[in-house]
Amino acid sequence: MHDSNITTTSANKEMAELRVICDRELAELSQNYPEISLAVVASADARLISFKSAITRDGNRLAAMTGALLGLCESMARELSAGACRSTIVSMDDYTCIIVHIEGPQYPLVLAIGVDHSIMLALSRRVALDLATRISSRMYGSS
Repeated sequence: MHDSNITTTSANKEMAELRVICDRELAELSQNYPEISLAVVASADARLISFKSAITRDGNRLAAMTGALLGLCESMARELSAGACRSTIVSMDDYTCIIVHIEGPQYPLVLAIGVDHSIMLALSRRVALDLATRISSRMYGSS
């Protein structure tokens, strides 16, 4: 029983550290790119880790949808024998969401950013991929 308490405490500490890293990164993102009105980091099992949004207040719902969408894309990649899903884009009439897998050995994570059409899609995707790499690097210590 004592070992499970240590494991739980360690996992909680790692999750708290991850939340601090993600909160800092999302705050910097929104400061540097005001066109990005949504940013969410979630675990692949749809638990909200960090959230910043000018358009909605329900981060938990977005975390669930983001995790489910990444899971669907990963299933499609496996079905097509195409390797792992790295990102997907959901294009709407007035909005675009870029969903990116965050690499890491411990927690499968997903990042979603949302933009209106005032920012180029390629730039939005590049920003999302770079942010995912920074989060992974800061959390897992890889360069």
